[in-house]
Amino acid sequence: MSEIENLRETIENIREELDALDEARDEAQVILRDLHKLSSEAVYEVHRGNLEEARDKLDEAAELVSELHDLLGDFPELLRTGFAENHLQEYAEAEILYSIVKDRRAPSPEEINVSPRAYLLGLLDAVGELRRIVVDALREGDLDRAEEFLNVMEEIYSLTMTFDYPRAVVPNLKRKQDVARSLLERTRSEVTIAGKTEELKKTLERE
Repeated sequence: MSEIENLRETIENIREELDALDEARDEAQVILRDLHKLSSEAVYEVHRGNLEEARDKLDEAAELVSELHDLLGDFPELLRTGFAENHLQEYAEAEILYSIVKDRRAPSPEEINVSPRAYLLGLLDAVGELRRIVVDALREGDLDRAEEFLNVMEEIYSLTMTFDYPRAVVPNLKRKQDVARSLLERTRSEVTIAGKTEELKKTLERE
């Protein structure tokens, strides 16, 4: 039986590359599982007001992100798919939330070592966590804090609503924009009602 020139060698090279890809994916899954856990814990600590604990979690997460980039450096296709990017979005969301709450600033994608796409989607997800802060502030009667973080929500939405890309470029962008808009509208309504209630209360107290 005749052989096609170079085909056997080509197939073996492909097998080696795919074996390496599969092995890297298995190793990455362990890192991503821990990254998800640390990101979730950091968000939880931010909401509890434990910013030092949140920073510790994020520092651990940042090391994992660095490990992930080293591991998948030869396999960028894994970094760009939902396999890894969804977890990097969660990490970006946690870093953004922490920085906004602690320093009233947002880190850049370069600072936290994530792609612009993961950063954008994480930023939109952070709107939901900021709503939780507003709701907690209203529950505690802190209207000033509620208004402050409502303003942050509005700024994020106004800056990101202009992005218009197909799913192939930024997956789930439209859905996340729609969710952010819905959350913003609900939160704005609740803060407005709380403000009017506070004004009425002060008016009645003066009478």
